[in-house]
Amino acid sequence: MSIDFTAVADALTRAATAMETNPNLDPDGAVRLAVWGNPDTPYPGDNAPGADAFNEAVSAIECYCGWQGNGIADIPVPEAIAAARAEAARFASYGGGR
Repeated sequence: MSIDFTAVADALTRAATAMETNPNLDPDGAVRLAVWGNPDTPYPGDNAPGADAFNEAVSAIECYCGWQGNGIADIPVPEAIAAARAEAARFASYGGGR
């Protein structure tokens, strides 16, 4: 698997913005919205379009917040926004990837 760092950075940035503009959106729904356009999109499988960006974005938020292996839905939104913004900057600094 190769990582498209730009796609992950974009997903994280869009997820943070979504959480800032919609206080009812949890972090998991925000990443799903950012990647697939709907916060209720079920995970389509590992090789589906957007799956890599989703997995990387979720893992980045999880790790930044110290919630590894626990998912991101219950991370407090302000903490998830800060994590998404910080991780977006980190992924963007890597360049395009692949």
